[in-house]
Amino acid sequence: MKKLAFALIVAVVACGSSYAIPILRPGDAVIAIDTDPLASRSSYPGGENPTFILDGDPGTKYLNFGGNFTGFIVTPSAPAQVQSFVMATANDAEGRDPKVWKLYGTNDPITSTDNSTGLAENWVLVDSGTVALPADRLTVGPVVTVNNAAAYASYKMVVEQTKGATIMQVGDVLMYASTDGSGASVIGPGNPIIAVQAAPDSRYPGAEGPANIIDGTLAKYLNFGKTNSGFIVTPSIGSSIIDAFQITTANDSPERDPLSWEIYGTNDAIATEDNGQGDAEMWALIASGLVFLPMERDTVGPMVSFANGDAYTSYKMIFPLLRDGDAANSMQIAEVQFYGVPEPATLALLGLGAISLVRKRRA
Repeated sequence: MKKLAFALIVAVVACGSSYAIPILRPGDAVIAIDTDPLASRSSYPGGENPTFILDGDPGTKYLNFGGNFTGFIVTPSAPAQVQSFVMATANDAEGRDPKVWKLYGTNDPITSTDNSTGLAENWVLVDSGTVALPADRLTVGPVVTVNNAAAYASYKMVVEQTKGATIMQVGDVLMYASTDGSGASVIGPGNPIIAVQAAPDSRYPGAEGPANIIDGTLAKYLNFGKTNSGFIVTPSIGSSIIDAFQITTANDSPERDPLSWEIYGTNDAIATEDNGQGDAEMWALIASGLVFLPMERDTVGPMVSFANGDAYTSYKMIFPLLRDGDAANSMQIAEVQFYGVPEPATLALLGLGAISLVRKRRA
């Protein structure tokens, strides 16, 4: 029986494009991406602007509707070597508190405008980390030490991740030249300060995330990044050579359907975070083209085949064009399946179980 199984596996590999195994399975690691340049969705209510983090009153706050990757640029009265900071929680909604931070410094004149990406200057990453703000409201958090060996004329604080909410808020921020938060804050009332955000364009509703495209149901993945959005998937089946795919349309709004596609492969460990730009790894373009999905909803589209002889452990698929990019407010698909052949070592481990997955490729 083992010899028969091995012979069948060899036959599957030898047949190449004549036969294919579905590569993606429910539970495979998958994340959302958008390859567009970093953008700003920064905005705040007039009574909750960034100046309020400098007034020494936690009862007032800076709130930014952009959520993750929002922050501020502040220019102290004189260049300063910031070596610690504290934050005070705002009045409500603990999930909006900062959790993951990055601090940058520059000696360039600040030409970035309010609610921009804050990328107009040359910035040096000073330090990054997490801050454990208390659950209590209107409360000063712990002193956070900053590893900084230089003085800068301006600083940019970016909240890369909140405690979980899609809005960021903070009551007060103080920065110190000491490592323990002692002495006077180097920033305060009257210092120039602006709101910024430099974020990937990728974002999705909580119930319409990328895991839906491989869950075997018609639940959909929707990305408000629209064109150039997509996903990275790491098949649990292991290294494979894919040469075809099928997409199932989602339940509504045909204008959101992908029209063009690009597939990349990598053997790097995936370092890109969910809703990132998908550029933290070295990627090789496998193939690209158009796909003409049916107008019918919740319907499997055509098998799209392409030439490929290289094996990869992870794949990136992006959709540069939509059926009607001007009318669409997002990109959406219900299911995706890649077809190909796992590497021989993987097939040998799968044994006869792999044979049950083999299916004849549609013409």
